[in-house]
Amino acid sequence: MTSNKGYAHAIVQVLLLVWIVAPAYAAQSSTGSVRGRVKEHNGKWLAGVAVRAVSAKDESSAFETTTDGKGDFELRGLASGDYTLTFARQGYRTFTSRKLSVEAGETVKLSRAIELAPERELYAVIRGAIFTDEGFSLPNARVMIERVGEGKRFRRETMSHEGGEFAFRLPADKGLYRITASARGFQTASREIEVDSDDVRQVALSLERVK
Repeated sequence: MTSNKGYAHAIVQVLLLVWIVAPAYAAQSSTGSVRGRVKEHNGKWLAGVAVRAVSAKDESSAFETTTDGKGDFELRGLASGDYTLTFARQGYRTFTSRKLSVEAGETVKLSRAIELAPERELYAVIRGAIFTDEGFSLPNARVMIERVGEGKRFRRETMSHEGGEFAFRLPADKGLYRITASARGFQTASREIEVDSDDVRQVALSLERVK
């Protein structure tokens, strides 16, 4: 009798184990997953990229994960259907994939790594030309730009080209700048210009001959 009771107890434990495992296995087999890698365009593998899968049937249904240190990711628990993937990380352009079909019990492996391009660096530009007081272009004039008033210090120098033209690239924030031009045999001239964000400003400076 004791052996029969022990045998019956073992059977009950096995049945309970099957009862617990079976639903978990069924849930796993009723969903699919997507696996892939993310890298910088022509560069390194990217960690910390937010990967989001949105269902085509219900846009409010989304699954999210992040890439690991090797740029790998896996989205699990996706119901059968079509999904659009988005990849986002600060400093890079967000990438959106074409629709991917996910089947229950299967893993979709992306054939190629997703490449994220760095965002375009924003900057302002002040360009212009230097002329003589007779209206002729003045090449080889020394042109200096410096930030005045509040803000981070900024100072650059260049020489005007054959047509008297010059250009400066500035930080993309609001600021007041002074342009100063000088050349041998001419009086120095200055002008202040305010820029905001990624403005492109034009300026012309006329230098009078020294009498």
